[in-house]
Parts: sequence; C-alpha cells; structure tokens
Amino acid sequence: MRNLRLVQENFGSINDIQLKESEIPSPKNNEVLIEVFSIGVSFADVLAYEGNYQDKPDLPFVAGLEVSGIIIGKGKNINSLDIGDEVIALTKWGGFSEYVTVDIKYVIKKSTKIPHSIGSTTIINYGTSIYTIEDRLACEENCRVMILGASGGIGLACTELLKIKNAEIVAVASSQDKLNECEKYGATDLILREPDKSLKQILKENNVQKVDYIIDTIGGQETIDSLSFLKWEGSLVPMGFASGIISKIPANLILLKNISIVGVFWGPFARGNNSFDLHSISKINDYYDKGLLKIANPRKIKLENYLDAFKAIKERKSIGKLCLTTEKYK
Repeated sequence: MRNLRLVQENFGSINDIQLKESEIPSPKNNEVLIEVFSIGVSFADVLAYEGNYQDKPDLPFVAGLEVSGIIIGKGKNINSLDIGDEVIALTKWGGFSEYVTVDIKYVIKKSTKIPHSIGSTTIINYGTSIYTIEDRLACEENCRVMILGASGGIGLACTELLKIKNAEIVAVASSQDKLNECEKYGATDLILREPDKSLKQILKENNVQKVDYIIDTIGGQETIDSLSFLKWEGSLVPMGFASGIISKIPANLILLKNISIVGVFWGPFARGNNSFDLHSISKINDYYDKGLLKIANPRKIKLENYLDAFKAIKERKSIGKLCLTTEKYK
C-alpha cells in the first residue's frame, strides 16, 4: 500500500512542497497506526513549511497537526482503543499523510455523530478554545468578549463556546461574508475591518462598548488599538498573529488599566505542559452530541490539491477551517 505525504526538504515557499510516497510506518508500543481520512489545515502548517513557526521541526518535514481516521494497527501496550475504532488525533506534525502513527496520549475515540471532516478540524480550534475559555480565563456567564479575526477557525470556535455561557460577542472581521458567518454562530456586534482606517477609529465610529476579554488572533497594531476598549481589570488573550506582526504591547497600558495578558499555548507541542490531556476533546464530543455546537463544516480539498488550501490560508481568503481529504475519505 502507498503512503502519500506532503514533504518539505528545505524551509521556504509552500510551492516547494512535494507529494511523495513513503513506507507505511509501524506503531511503537504506545502508539496506534491510523489510516487517515481527513487532515485539518491551519496557519501553523503554512508557517512551519516556510520555516517561520516558533517550534521549528527537523528536515525533511511533513506538517499537519490534527487527523481523523480509523485505527488499523496498534502497539502492544494499547488496551483502551481497538483496531477498527474511528478516532481523532493530535499528531505533533506528520499529519499530511495517508497513514500516521500517534502516541495513544493524543488519540481519542470520535463520536459517531461527528463526520471525519469535522473531526479533523476540531482538535486545535476547539481544544485551544475550551482551554482558553474554561481553564485560562474561567469566563463567567454573560461576559462581553471582542474577537479579532472572528471568522477564522479559532474565532468561530470561541464564539460557539462563549454562547453556551450567554456571552455578548463583538466580532471583528475583514469582509461582510465573514461577518455573516460570525453572526450564524452567535456574534452580537458585527464590526467590519476597513483597510483605510485604524481599528480604534472603526470601533469608536461603531460605538463599541468596552469588553471583559479580547481574544486576538491577528496581532500587530490591531492589538494595541483594541486595548482602549478593554474594561478595567480585563484580559487580553493573544492567540495568533495572522497579520504576520507580533504585537509590542506598551507596558504602561497594562499598568494604567490594571489588565492581564493571558498566554495560551495548548497541546503536546507546548513544552513543559506535562499535564496535557485531551479532556477538552471529550467535551467536544459531549457538546456536539447534545446539540450545543454546530461546528462549521470545513471546506474539503483533496490531498493532491494541497496548494489550494495553503494559499487560501496564507492569503486570508478562507472562512472557518479547511481540511485535506485522502482517497479513503468517508
């Protein structure tokens, strides 16, 4: 059997990625072998292939952090899952493959109600979002939250989860189509990010009231502009830098507004996170089965057409998540 993988020999352009055949790996004692049906695509994958991700992998390199598929092999120490189980898994790279081995610690059985395309696009976005909202922030009921980059995968996930807590959500996005998607998932205030104006000016013109939390996936000057709309003792949560610019937050603003900057780096790739587990993914199964989450159905692109997905992410043309599907996709 073949095992097609998206391989980068040297860091650089996504145009240099090669679709290569390799041997199917054998699982170690604490691993399972997954026949992959669908792989989630994230901004981190693009950064990693370009050599710009903060956790730079060794070369040659295959990106892909989250997969959904079926177990076809397992190590001798595996008792909690069986061959034939449909699972979702966090791979710590290597996911853009038809077959991948994963440590059992990062694998969980998938709800039968969740299709593989959605299964492969929930782990990072919803896992990170649950960790942010329930663990790092412990958001209270009826809070008010601004989300920068609200139409992306993290933005929509946070919106859905915050609506469970009856939150008011100020969604900031760069097109009306994106804002329409945010509204479907429960955003209450829709703010169009106009390129010829500062975010601060736009928020003032829209009479946006101050918020308890800002969830920021964009970075750059927008982070600084948004702080004027954060309440006394509010919290800013940097969750990404889609603008390509890491924010330089003035320390005097932190002092004068008595605000907190809350870091979120979730997953096995977060060094030092020895207590990491997939409890948040178990919650996703539960929330989805109870009808509390819609979870955006991702745009599906065939594995061999990977450049279409990576370009859409890089050029910020995607709404919600994208996934790559193998020929085994069901």
